[in-house]
Amino acid sequence: MVWTQIAAALIGLVGVPLGIALGEFLRRRQRAEQFAAAIFAKRVEAYDELINIFHDGLGIANTVIDDPALSSDERHALISAAIAPIAQHVDRNVLYIDEKLGAHCTALFMGLEGLWNLPKEGREVRIDEFRASWLETRRMILEDSGVAKVHGLLRDINRPRITSPVIERKRIRELRSDRR
Repeated sequence: MVWTQIAAALIGLVGVPLGIALGEFLRRRQRAEQFAAAIFAKRVEAYDELINIFHDGLGIANTVIDDPALSSDERHALISAAIAPIAQHVDRNVLYIDEKLGAHCTALFMGLEGLWNLPKEGREVRIDEFRASWLETRRMILEDSGVAKVHGLLRDINRPRITSPVIERKRIRELRSDRR
């Protein structure tokens, strides 16, 4: 009888602190999940605006790349017009946009103003590098924003069948280029 009372007391002594600790853990986790939803919404909003500014910058960069008649000062002004909004947006949204990715996005367009000073071969290489880097940066934005993961989850839920002759031809080309 004494041992059963001692065992009950020990269970109570261990159970109460364990229950308090478990309750605190669950409460903190629930709070973090509540904040995560709000932060995710703000983050998607910040990245949505960044991708829009980033696309506008591509249009400006293409103008600089395609128009040999632009003067050096005009090219510099255009590239500055592409870079400044990105830098400002990244600075304003430092809480939501990864600082390394923000710096990368800002720096991506730098140097394009001197493109026409390069020899033709060097210019073509630099343009190809820029375009590949632009696509990679777009991928990084989609991944870091969380949108790529959400798209993957929705694709798993919906299981859409998205196909067309255009998609199939492009996918075949991608597979062939991956083999090389």
